[in-house]
Amino acid sequence: MTKVSLVRSEDRTQGVAAALRLIEDEISIPDKPVLVKPNFVSTRNQLAATHVDATRVTLEFLEGQGVKSFTVAVGPALGTADEGFDNYGYRALAEDHDVTFLDLNTDESVEVPAFDANLNEQRLKMSKTLSESYVVSVCPMKTHNNVVVTLGLKNILVGTLCGVGEKQKIHRGSPAINLTLAKMAQHVAPNLTVIDGTVGMQGDGPVDGVPIDSKVVLASAHAIAADIIGLQVMGFSLEQVGYLRYAMELRGMTLDDINVVGETIEDCRIEFQPHENISSQLTWEVAGNWRSTFDVVG
Repeated sequence: MTKVSLVRSEDRTQGVAAALRLIEDEISIPDKPVLVKPNFVSTRNQLAATHVDATRVTLEFLEGQGVKSFTVAVGPALGTADEGFDNYGYRALAEDHDVTFLDLNTDESVEVPAFDANLNEQRLKMSKTLSESYVVSVCPMKTHNNVVVTLGLKNILVGTLCGVGEKQKIHRGSPAINLTLAKMAQHVAPNLTVIDGTVGMQGDGPVDGVPIDSKVVLASAHAIAADIIGLQVMGFSLEQVGYLRYAMELRGMTLDDINVVGETIEDCRIEFQPHENISSQLTWEVAGNWRSTFDVVG
């Protein structure tokens, strides 16, 4: 079984540290570059972005695991990476840690398969650096305007795409985006996920939502397990979130394979208000056998 830690905390620093300690025995970092990916979908709205304190505690924890240097990388959809690093106080991380800052929107790229609006194949340009690294996703807990929730996996998958134009290509309707995210997850996924729900975003996320005092932090060394537990903490079900259900089934994984340590889902669950267009987001299922559609794209 894979562990997901679930911690109740009003203090972001303490919550992230506690969540990581609970899964410490499952973390094994190979001899490869370590890339830490905060969520900077917007560089001007702190609620929409990963708080620097969550990233700082994660760096401190990883240093305790023997990591000497980090690439902190983002690929904003609104604004530039430099604006985000400046506006959210990320430059100060380099005072205490060996950090290189990277704009994923301008990184060298490799191609990954995806789906267009007709569920035919298209190719997307993904960050080469990210594809070659041990990837750590540090993200806020938010609702979303296309796929119900955005958590650790989506932070990496959309963040892999080099440029705003590439990000726009995945928004081709509910069936296509969910299949695309699941397909991309076969090529890149987080090795470690930290979800900071100390204060979450509900309603019209991932940018225009409002705060919710959710008071939770989750972490896992499994690529999707933290998200599966996180969406339940938010009051949603796995059947509502197509890309996570696909990713789970592709790995032959069930809920019984996840061991939640720390708090229980029931004790932490808080009902997030969904995006106003939630009904259209729930039309993600494809007719017939989804695997036959999925496998057409290599």
